[in-house]
Order: sequence, then C-alpha cells, then structure tokens
Amino acid sequence: MKIGINASFLRKPDTGIGQVTRGFVNELAKLGSHRHEYFLYLEKDTDLELPKNFKKRVFLSRLWRRDDLIRKIWWEKFLLPGKISKDKCDLFISLYQSPTFLKGTKHTMLVHDMVPKIFPEYLDNWRKKIYYYLSCQAIKQANKIVTVSEWSKRDIHKYLKVPADRIEVAYPGANQEFFGEIDWGKDNQALEKYDIFGRYIFYLGGFDFRKNISGLLMAYKLLLLKENVEDINLILGGEDKSKYSPLFTDIKREIKELELENRVKITGFIDQKDLPAIYRHAELFVLPSLYEGFGLMVLEAMAGGTPVVISKSSSLPEVGGDAALYFNPYDAEEMARVMNKVLRNDKLKKRLSEKGKERAKKFGWDKFVNAFF
Repeated sequence: MKIGINASFLRKPDTGIGQVTRGFVNELAKLGSHRHEYFLYLEKDTDLELPKNFKKRVFLSRLWRRDDLIRKIWWEKFLLPGKISKDKCDLFISLYQSPTFLKGTKHTMLVHDMVPKIFPEYLDNWRKKIYYYLSCQAIKQANKIVTVSEWSKRDIHKYLKVPADRIEVAYPGANQEFFGEIDWGKDNQALEKYDIFGRYIFYLGGFDFRKNISGLLMAYKLLLLKENVEDINLILGGEDKSKYSPLFTDIKREIKELELENRVKITGFIDQKDLPAIYRHAELFVLPSLYEGFGLMVLEAMAGGTPVVISKSSSLPEVGGDAALYFNPYDAEEMARVMNKVLRNDKLKKRLSEKGKERAKKFGWDKFVNAFF
C-alpha cells in the first residue's frame, strides 16, 4: 500500500502541531512496516532519519514563496492533491485540519481542536476566514477523522455536525527523552543556556489570549504578595509575538505594569533537546489555558516527574486525571492558592511527581499512530 502523509509542520517544531507531527513520523518510522511505501509531503526538508521505504516530497509554489495563508491554501488545496495523485497513494493522512480535499484516495484527517468556532476572534481577517471555511469543508468530506481528546470530538460533532462514528479519539504521547532521569551536568548546561537559575515555576506554550498568560501573571503577583513566596521566579517558555497580532498578549507591558520585571523571564524559543531539563528542575509546571484540544506539555512535564497544576477547562482533565491539581482559569486567586499548595507541601509534590510519571506512561505514540489506519 502507498501511504501519503502531510508532514509540513515538521518545519515548525515550536508548535503543538509540529510536536505531534514529529512524534507521529518518528513512531511510524520505528514501526516501519516494509509492506507499505510512505510519502512525506513537505514544504521544507527534514533531517529526521527515515527508513528506505520512506520517500520525501519537498515542494513549494513557484508563484508564492511567502509563508502565509495564501501559500498554505495553494499548497494544501491545489498542489498537494496533484502530488498525491501522481504518487498513486491508496491512503492519505493529514496531520492537521486543512483545506485538502481528495477524490479517489482514502483520506484520514487529524483535527486538533475547534478553537475558531469557540473564539471567533481568531478569525480576524479575510484570509483566516477563507482558510478556516475551506478547512471545515474538507473535514466534513474526509473519510475518517482522528482527534486528540473526547472534548475535541464533542466540539467537532457539535460545530460541524460530523457523525460521532466517523470520529476516533487517539491521545498523543510524550517523547521518550522526557522520561529521562536528572543528569546534573547536561541539565545545568541547558538551564544556563536560557539564564535560568534558582527555584522557578514553569509555563510552556503560546502567548495568545486563550492561553491566559494575563491570568497567570496576576496569579503569580498574588502568590508573591499574599502567600509570601519570595524565592521562586516564573519562567515563560515561548516567544513574544504581540507585535504581529492583537491576539497575542502584550506580555512585556503587563510584566512591567505588575512590577515583575525582575521575577518573570521570557525564554524565547526553547530547543527540543533542552526542554526535558527545564521541566525536570521546575518546582511545578502550570498551564492556565482557557481552552486546549489536548495539552501535550502536561504529559511532557509529568513524564519527567514535575508536579502539574492546570486549569480545569476543556480537555485538560482528560490528560491530567488524578495526577494533577486543578484551578478555575478565570480566578487568579484560586490559581495562586493551588500553586502555593504545591510549593509549600513536599509530600504533595512527591505524590504528584510519582503519579504523574505513572500517568504519562499510559499515553503512547504507538496507539496514536495505529488509529489512523
């Protein structure tokens, strides 16, 4: 069988879709059934080591080289189907929701979430509206839909009226490097690379408004003022993109207004190889999101034994289970109290660490990959 895969997001390792794409391709290469021939369709070449039965197809539009939604529509809706047809694929797998529509080839599409349906503010220009409209039409036409949580399955059924029996839930897993033990020499090198010293609370992800960074900053300020936590900093893993879109929190301005310049650090992009060390040495990992389709960072933190404190919104309780503590993301005082509860209780920290490690083992890339076939 010839199987095509849209692995375009391998070029964006700092995104959730990029991480899931990397995990999927790595696991598929490891399973590596030589009965099949695989075609990876890419906009940029990848340095992943692949078996001989994996072939890369790297191509771009000659008309539009800029990496934006116009190029995405052209690449996914017009160029990609032609390549799939030329390679005579029997099955095609889209690893994210996109406008790709196929005739004569079985199509399985991964749909991560329904964010623009729940937060219409994300469709703030005509390009985004067209792209999302085309993507929703393609989702409805796919032969099979895979999604990353029961919460997302309900949203897909609710907003797109896709029959529930066409939607399969498959949870991603944390990559093996996150399960490693502390290596003080290498870990300290990673921490020094990002100027991280002392005790800290860690957040990793985007800074767009649904991530609720404003709420986290306020909760951290309350933690310092009311709970008398003076020796713990807040590390925000990610890049400040507020100058590109009003959808992103003006995080530097808010840090300044709260007088937290000496307590909060924005790391910028963190290399994948450095992430396990930064998770492992955190006092706790916090995810204050208003909405997540899954929340892979929660698994990564738990795999390394970091206590996890997360919002009780959307899919996150599916991921954290009884191995995390929860708070209302709209209540900064509650967020501060829950974080403080972990910081001040060593027995609780140890229990969350142990339960988190065990829970993370229940999620595996092998189960995730098998759901697509």
